[in-house]
Amino acid sequence: MKRGVHWLAVVFKCLIATVIFVEVFSFLVVITSNYWIYGQLRDGERVHYDPYILFQTDGYPRPTHHNPPMPEPGKTKILWLFGGSTMAGATDYDDRTIPSFLAASLNEEKPLVPAYLTNYGEPSFNSLMETKYLEKVLIENPIRPDIIIFYDGANDCTYFAQTREPEGGHLGYSKVKGLIESYQRSFFGLFKPLNAAIYASFSKELYEKIRQGVLPIAADSPDLQRFVDVAEKRYDFVNETAAKRGVKFLLIWQPTWWAETDQIAPSVKRKEDKNIVIGRFFALRHNFTVINNALVARLKNKPYFIDFQNILCPRTEPTYQDDGIHLEDGGRKMVAQRMSRLLKERFFTSQGDLQGNDNRIP
Repeated sequence: MKRGVHWLAVVFKCLIATVIFVEVFSFLVVITSNYWIYGQLRDGERVHYDPYILFQTDGYPRPTHHNPPMPEPGKTKILWLFGGSTMAGATDYDDRTIPSFLAASLNEEKPLVPAYLTNYGEPSFNSLMETKYLEKVLIENPIRPDIIIFYDGANDCTYFAQTREPEGGHLGYSKVKGLIESYQRSFFGLFKPLNAAIYASFSKELYEKIRQGVLPIAADSPDLQRFVDVAEKRYDFVNETAAKRGVKFLLIWQPTWWAETDQIAPSVKRKEDKNIVIGRFFALRHNFTVINNALVARLKNKPYFIDFQNILCPRTEPTYQDDGIHLEDGGRKMVAQRMSRLLKERFFTSQGDLQGNDNRIP
């Protein structure tokens, strides 16, 4: 009897030691990869809880430079821009974000009516979170915009690759979902702190990152098809919501190194292939491309959809940061210039009146 108890105790201690080892190992891998890719130990920025949109980054929305003093409905064209960290601006300088570069371009010529831009870009936001954020801003802001722009693609691809959920997920999706649902659906739910720790563990986070970059997604995957269906309905809803308020909606599909299809200058390609080392890992690029292509194929004929995927291909210097998604100053400026051309030539007359929607890139 004593021998049996002794061996049970040994097995239990080994299990505990194994769990601790796996968690510590996962912790080291996660923080090391975060520092390697993002230059910081944590994934994402410091956030606070928001009842509308789950979380919001401290200090956001960011200021936009080159705006007129105050927006005046009827005299100023008001633009709201939503997106993830690429729209928010992966830079320490507020005057070097896409909205700031765009405001400078839109307001540099007369007789255009002044344009007032608000940068609602939030680090880690995808179309799911942006839709919620738009609802929050519409409820809280008495001033209506003339144009709403979503700048999307990268985060939707990233979070679906991690979660494989039809909704697409978001930053911290498993942690929040597990904490709320499993109290009634799991035995461990009776021990809420323990259950929360399991879903918030580094081991689970590492598994999701491995799933993102190692386990390939088939182009005909039913889960991918359901995700594309949900994304289409989400964007249609935003378009209908905007139209009911007399507002134009544009979905601009952002350029990423992962999904470009046009030719790149060989010298630039060699530099970027050397810098973006994570692109060599297993199925990471395959998964991103498969998800991206499925979304573009579904959305390309929508009246609000504008494909910017290849607009940076003529670059003569690397414009992507080491993750292949965030842009250097030159890349953000190129995107803003193309946006400005689109808005000026397709949506504004010389008197500043909005024209009908057009998804062609000028």
